[in-house]
Amino acid sequence: MPASDRHRATRRILIVDDIEDNCLLIEDHLQRQQKCEFRKASSGNEALQILKNWSPDCILMDIMMPVMDGIEATKRIKMIPVCHDIPVLMVTAKQEMDSLEEAFDAGAVDYIYKPIDRTILVSRVKSALRSKEDLDRIKELNKELQQKKQELSSFSHTVSHDLKSPIVGAASLYDFFLYRIKNEFPQIIEDEGLKELLERIPQTFTKMLDFINTQLDYAEAGQVIGELESVSMDRIINAVIENFEYAEQEGIACFSKLPDMPEARCDPIRMLKVWQNMIANSIKFRGTKNPVSIKFGGEESRDTVKFWIQDNGPGIIAEHQDKVFETNARLNYDVEGYGFGLATVKKIIAAHGGKICIDSEVKDGACFVFELPR
Repeated sequence: MPASDRHRATRRILIVDDIEDNCLLIEDHLQRQQKCEFRKASSGNEALQILKNWSPDCILMDIMMPVMDGIEATKRIKMIPVCHDIPVLMVTAKQEMDSLEEAFDAGAVDYIYKPIDRTILVSRVKSALRSKEDLDRIKELNKELQQKKQELSSFSHTVSHDLKSPIVGAASLYDFFLYRIKNEFPQIIEDEGLKELLERIPQTFTKMLDFINTQLDYAEAGQVIGELESVSMDRIINAVIENFEYAEQEGIACFSKLPDMPEARCDPIRMLKVWQNMIANSIKFRGTKNPVSIKFGGEESRDTVKFWIQDNGPGIIAEHQDKVFETNARLNYDVEGYGFGLATVKKIIAAHGGKICIDSEVKDGACFVFELPR
């Protein structure tokens, strides 16, 4: 039974108060209005023991209790992961108002004054229970969404992988077919029209395989993360730059001298793909810049390491900056591509617990910045 349905049938309420009569009064007021399952604790420690084996939908917590007061008990309850979203309502006397701010800082969501008014008690508990119900439903929907997303990614991976075999097989058969034509029917090759047609076929096979490999990269980006290790980002970037030696030789890209870069804890294979895609993006969308100048940077703080790549190309207009990381984000149809490059980058960075964005302050070209946790 879904959590929301269970909550509608029977709400679980924990009452924490060192005076038993107060517990009985609260229970009496609430059970007249709705079906509830109650548990009572006479101290913060006893409440923590109950929570080890029983999860309520709402906690009514007295502030003034011996040994451990309600504020300290609330702090400890909120430190328990499975109890983090349980609403805690403080029960307090008006003269204890100074403690309310501290109680809210500890994680309480509402309060009820003593002596307890039945109408106020019931309405505020109902409100807290509705909020908990809504939150549980959101968590269920998010879990279902993640599951569907995983299924879709697995499906995309399977389909893309299975498509490669017949295409590779067809390309091999075509190579053999062309070999036979050249040896047994050379007059066909001598026909310029047929020759051009035969030469275009392998190019089509190459484009199909390139598209499938791009799909596979995207499908695997968020789920196939190898062993994380501390790696030198200098070495990774230099290794990727070597793959673009042709771009320097052809005069379409110029790489600045790499500064000292901080180390990062990551999957080096996936991080190679990140830099490969970002450098390719700068070259592909260089506009009329020949060569386009590409430079890198990095810095570290206490919690994160930050890296960036900047070019002096035409840049990305403001209204497109939120779209470039989306799947199939083809913002320039004059350039060949499938729109998965930066979407794959974002997925890999997110799988490492990081985030990526465009530095909107940079006006001369485009600057992509990403952070990874240390």
